[in-house]
Amino acid sequence: MTLKRLFILLLFVAINVKVRAQDDIASQINPPLLQKYVDLAKEYYPKRKMYRASELSAKAKIGVAKAGYLESMNVSYFYRPDNAAIVDTTNPYSINGFQFGVYLNLGLFFRTPSLVKQAREEYNSASYLTKEYDILLETEVKQRYYEYLQWLSDLKVKNQAYIDNKTSSDGLRYKFEKGEVSLDVYTKAKALTSTSSSEKLQAELNMLKAKNSLEALIGKKLEEVK
Repeated sequence: MTLKRLFILLLFVAINVKVRAQDDIASQINPPLLQKYVDLAKEYYPKRKMYRASELSAKAKIGVAKAGYLESMNVSYFYRPDNAAIVDTTNPYSINGFQFGVYLNLGLFFRTPSLVKQAREEYNSASYLTKEYDILLETEVKQRYYEYLQWLSDLKVKNQAYIDNKTSSDGLRYKFEKGEVSLDVYTKAKALTSTSSSEKLQAELNMLKAKNSLEALIGKKLEEVK
């Protein structure tokens, strides 16, 4: 076997495995599992919690603003026993029995609607920020999930290429020992196997980085999500 034929054979095997793996990437996407990742990220990720807390705080301020209507009014009563003198020198306008009074702070009363409206707008703004971040977070989760699948697929390709190269190299070693191939051919095959091994290790590293990046968003190991 010539060096050129060996190279063409190994290249064909590597390309064939890579194309086959790439064609399978779309089929590897699991929509229900991906949705679980998105839901976990919305539940766990600290920055999303911050936006949600701001939204709830703004919503609570609406109730506080509405309470201004009650604060603008003051209800009081005065009781004078029925057996007391009809004329009270201290307060001659008092009569026997109960007296009620309602006092209205017009300034606060007319200002309350504006405060309520302002509180509603602040809540709407906080709500929109939360929804916007949910969109961004969902997009980020999906992107990291796709990258993980990409590097996982790449690892499978590189691993298969290494196995093929190793098998071919071992076969050439046997032929070299029998004198059927030259030292140059055997050396080139070993070099291809060594390169393939390095590429496999790099692919594994890339896959682990992508996996950790996705786990950082959802707060769980991928193996724990079913």
